[in-house]
Formats: sequence, C-alpha cells, structure tokens
Amino acid sequence: IPTIIAGFNVVANHIGLILFPLGLDLLIWFGPQLKLEKLLKPIYSNAIQTLIAYNNAEMRQLLEASQTEMELILSRINLTSSLSTFPIGIPSLLSGQGITETPLGAPTIYEIPSFGLIFLLTIILIFSGLILGSLYLSAIAHSTNPEKEKLDPTSIIKKMIKGVGLSILLVIILVVLVMPVLFIISLFSLFSPALSQILLIISTFILIWLLIPLIFSPHGVFARNMGIFQSILHSIKVVRSYLPGTGMFLLAAILLSQGLDLLWIAAPSNSWLTLVGIIGHAFIYTALIAASFIYYQRSCEWTQELLERIKNIKKL
Repeated sequence: IPTIIAGFNVVANHIGLILFPLGLDLLIWFGPQLKLEKLLKPIYSNAIQTLIAYNNAEMRQLLEASQTEMELILSRINLTSSLSTFPIGIPSLLSGQGITETPLGAPTIYEIPSFGLIFLLTIILIFSGLILGSLYLSAIAHSTNPEKEKLDPTSIIKKMIKGVGLSILLVIILVVLVMPVLFIISLFSLFSPALSQILLIISTFILIWLLIPLIFSPHGVFARNMGIFQSILHSIKVVRSYLPGTGMFLLAAILLSQGLDLLWIAAPSNSWLTLVGIIGHAFIYTALIAASFIYYQRSCEWTQELLERIKNIKKL
C-alpha cells in the first residue's frame, strides 16, 4: 500500500507523465480509424459457410455463434490501436472499444484495401508504439529514481533499442508457451467441449505461474540500464525472493486498474464524459506503473542489503 501511494505521489508531482496515455486515447477517439472489416468479413463468412456445410448440427450452432462473435470483433478492429503495444507500451482505455460516434460526430474511417498494406501499417504502428512506450517507461523510471540522474539522449536511445528487443523476446516466449497449449485444447474440443474448457482453465493458471516471474523484466532495462537477458534473470530473482509481497502488490494493482476501468468506460463514446474517463485512466495506470518501479527499486535495495549482511556474517 505505501508503494502504491508513493506511485500516486510521483505522478501528482510529475503530471506531465499522463500525457502519453492521454494523447494516445485522444488519437484513438478523434483520429482516423483504420478498419479491416470490408476486406476480412467476406473471407471469414465464406470459410464459416463452407465449414457449416460439412459438419453436424451441434457444430453448425457453434460455428454460427462464432461467426456472430467474429463479425463483432472485426467491426471493432482499428489498426490505430496497435500503437498501444504489449508488454512495453502505453496503456489505452479506448483500444478495442469500437468507437462509432464521438462528440464531434462520426469518426473518419479508412478501409484497408489489401493484406500487404495491413502488414506494412501494422509493423509501422507496432514499432512506433514500442518506441513511444519505451520513452514513456524511461520517463517514469527517471521520475521514480531517487538519485535523479540527468537525462542522457544516448542512454535513452539504448534503452529504447533494448526495450524493443525485450518486447520481441517476451512475445516469442509467450507464443512458444501458448501455441502448443492452444493446439492441444483445440484437439480436445473436437471430442469434448467441456473437457477443453477445464484444460483451458488449468493451462491458464499454469501460464500465469510461468509468466509472473517475468513481470519486472522491463524495469531492469529502464530503471537499472541492464541488458535484455540480465533484466529477465533479475526479474525472476526479485519475484522469487519476494513472492508473497509481489503477489499482493500485483493483485492490488490489477484490482484497482481493472475495477476503475469499468467506471472510466461507462460513458458512451459520443459523450464528453469519456474525456474524464480517459484522464482518470491515464492517471491511475501511470501511477501504478510508477509504483511498480518503486517496488522494484526497493526490492533491489532489500536484496543488496541482504547480500551485504550475508557477507558480513561470513567475515565474522
């Protein structure tokens, strides 16, 4: 709790930090929307209709339900939201919300005409999001650093490069872990949908258990200027050393952020009250990220003190 409060105090004293998520949400809200619906919807509909023709009644119902859900997802896709990247990036409230109306009227919509252009725009937007996210985390790390070192452009560029590399590596790790699990679950779903749901729940808990030790990997890069692999190993060490406290901190942060998101997104997109939600979301998420940097720094200090005590005991 003191760490979370400290994170809120940091953002209150450096309110400019919220301009990153605030600016991104304003761009998604009022900016042009890059849509894929007209290109992908006919292809997906034809594929579903072909599958329906060659399956039994039970599978037909599942396919028809999935078609309705997929059409809803396709209508909400806006490539501009790709600027909100993961795991290193700027948090966004409106990403994936499917904005059809704003207080200034209907948004400008551009339908992407080809798959080649989709691929090119996606790559450009993702790398732009990673670069902006690296700047965002660098600014937060500098604001939470008790030593208050001077900003060095060369150091920031190096951190940005390492941040992009770390994001790519973490995504690869996630894909390597998730793809075999999804393949196995999809096989079981052909024989028993109920069993596949149980396997999905179990595998989700296992994946969370495996991925939580990596949660502080970006912090080593941006707060301590570590290398990519060094920051990953250090994150695993920090989480294992302070697992109960880390678990409580992450649980409190998730409950606070996700709970308040229900409030921030309550207003319709054509109401100016959405602006209040965007500002609140930007402040809360930036404060929680700042709190995570403070928690990480204090964990490193506690670890160093513990190692020094062990050394002193060995000398005695």
